[in-house]
Amino acid sequence: MWEAIRVRIMIQSWAKTTTATTDQNRHRRCEGSEFPQDPSVLAPTSWNTSSDVSFFIRLEAPMNNITTSLGLTAELFCRVSGNPLPTVRWLKNDAPVVQEPRRVSYRSMPYGSRLRIRNLDTTDTGYFQCVATNSQGTVSTTGVLFVKFDPLPTPLPGRPT
Repeated sequence: MWEAIRVRIMIQSWAKTTTATTDQNRHRRCEGSEFPQDPSVLAPTSWNTSSDVSFFIRLEAPMNNITTSLGLTAELFCRVSGNPLPTVRWLKNDAPVVQEPRRVSYRSMPYGSRLRIRNLDTTDTGYFQCVATNSQGTVSTTGVLFVKFDPLPTPLPGRPT
């Protein structure tokens, strides 16, 4: 059940003996003591700490759906977290999103990832999916981007155009 690792380190006049153990659920426990070279100078101190090193991947929120107009900018957000930090891939209609300089870009953010599409065209309409993966698994969410073509307003009768 417990796997023990013993490490002995000499740093200047201090000797540290440390035992670190990890259980089957990856909970880590560390124990050690510090003694000065001359024990009469200071009383020995000891420490015992336990930390829960949790590994996970989590979808924090579903992706937003967007309906917007031709020529504008849309941003889709992939809100994920994990330990280790997940890598995020973006797909449009099940194919990888191809970045285009100054128009289509995605980047890592503290909350996950953001996809930004500038100067929208009706061909940008589609199902967008972010897929986040780490050693603990994969999570994904899908949002719809709908780019509508806004026709020019029709002039009112009797008004100059």
